[in-house]
Amino acid sequence: MRIYSFLMLIFPLCCFSQFKIPAGFSEFIKSPASGKKMSRIVADFDKDKKDDVMTVIYQTDNELHSGKKYLIIYLTSKNKTFYIDFDLFNGVFVVPLKYKNQVLEFLVYEEGTGLYGHGLKLRFNKKVKEIQLIGYDYSYRTPGGHCNKTYNLLTGDYSVVNDFYNLSSRKTEYETFKGTKKIAGSIFVKDFSSNLFENLSTVGRKYERP
Repeated sequence: MRIYSFLMLIFPLCCFSQFKIPAGFSEFIKSPASGKKMSRIVADFDKDKKDDVMTVIYQTDNELHSGKKYLIIYLTSKNKTFYIDFDLFNGVFVVPLKYKNQVLEFLVYEEGTGLYGHGLKLRFNKKVKEIQLIGYDYSYRTPGGHCNKTYNLLTGDYSVVNDFYNLSSRKTEYETFKGTKKIAGSIFVKDFSSNLFENLSTVGRKYERP
């Protein structure tokens, strides 16, 4: 029984023995966007019955605004770390990661008064053994309120929600529009680029308020 207990204690260490934070980087322990506690997520992301690691890191010796920052996903079976660069979104301020039903949610905001936000929903595709982008959210501040867009890349369905202050009624009002735009194929982490996310952010543009 003692031997079993000992093995259970050292098992997690063995699993992550190859996972290391790159030199010169540290994990976020507090969100620079909300001030909430941040911690790595340990879960079976690729459904192989082995725990993987998902976390967010920043360059230690640089200011937050100028230093490199990454979302990293370590897959134990592959012994491989995937890096998603904040620079793809001009991102600076990250909020705590969320993980539910094998879907990792990552949200980062650009610096500035526009509050441009980029939200990624990532899931491991077992068929092709790649990390797939299955959803993308885009939001920003408008002169009179906010615009929030959600795009389901699996179905092609998207929604645009505008909130704005009506001077006549002196109330905040909401308008919601929905549409469908199928993408040509699946999008994986290896396909990520600034142009890709710039194009995704234009989906439903005709419903945005000027």
